[in-house]
Amino acid sequence: MNENDKNESKEPVSSSDSDIFSISSEESFFNSIADIESLRSFIPTHEETESKKLQQVLGVTEKLMTTYDRNQIFHIIIEKSIDFTGAERGYLMLVNKDNELEIAYSLNMDSQTPEDSIKEISSTVINKVLQDKEVIIVKDALNDQEYEVKRSIINLRLKSIMCVPMIKEEKVLGIIYVENRKIPGIFNSESGEVLKFFGNQCAVALENLNLIDENKQYALTLEKQVEQRTAELQYEKAYSEKIIENIGEVLITVGRDKTILKANKALGEILGLDPDKFIGLQLEELYSNNSHLAIIDAISSKKNTANISCYIMNSEIENIHFSATISHIFENDEITGSVIINKDMTEVEKYEMEKLEKKELESITKAAVT
Repeated sequence: MNENDKNESKEPVSSSDSDIFSISSEESFFNSIADIESLRSFIPTHEETESKKLQQVLGVTEKLMTTYDRNQIFHIIIEKSIDFTGAERGYLMLVNKDNELEIAYSLNMDSQTPEDSIKEISSTVINKVLQDKEVIIVKDALNDQEYEVKRSIINLRLKSIMCVPMIKEEKVLGIIYVENRKIPGIFNSESGEVLKFFGNQCAVALENLNLIDENKQYALTLEKQVEQRTAELQYEKAYSEKIIENIGEVLITVGRDKTILKANKALGEILGLDPDKFIGLQLEELYSNNSHLAIIDAISSKKNTANISCYIMNSEIENIHFSATISHIFENDEITGSVIINKDMTEVEKYEMEKLEKKELESITKAAVT
């Protein structure tokens, strides 16, 4: 076998192990890039993150609008402000009736009492937020010079501060203040915009809560006024009824249809009749000798009338002479009833008779003398 045959009979030369490794590594590299690109599609963009936060804010806002307990609303506002911004502590300050800020609620994610640090907040920051109605972010409170952060804040080692106004119809209702002692620059313009939007939603919820409280207070005041007025009316009614019951004349109240609604006790004292038995009856069942007709005519005339001669039969079936005076009860210019005051003429007639007899006696005596 010649040399050429030997060469032809040899197996083909394969790639070296290093070449194989190189190709394998290159394939893995490109596969890794593909995996990264695939994973990148699952990483939210900045716009997606902010949109998600705004959706969360709207969800919390809906909860705020359906919550009517003041302390619970305060807690939700500060708890979510901390969640949205990554703060350690948060404070809710509201403008009171004297137009001054006061702490309404505070929440601390560590063991320190929130009130210990709230006293050290830069008044310059707060006043500027109230004046400009804009978000203020202090990214490095330890080195900030712009807002004249107090030395005591350095002692508290505050690193990040954000202060946001809560605005409703151009009016600042309060301030949300959050802080972080560990991470400088944790608050940025994006988180500021989110918290500002949330703050304005909180302002609407607080305004609604104030209106609800005002309505409750108004309803309570109105209820007390109604109770007081009801008590006054009941007293006046009782007083009037007492006067009516004790008046010397027979007093009859009739409705629009001239049905007897009430009769006082004088009906029993003068005539020996039971007043309750006449309730619901017509006037002709009380008055005798057809004298009810003159009374009905007077009521129908819609004019107050006096000196109507009428008769009522007593328990001994005797006709007692009365002089009736009629007054009307009006409501919206419509007569809803009438009051008939019946004056017993028995004593008057007796007096007139005695007076006449005395005069006649004097005339007879005078004639006899002459």
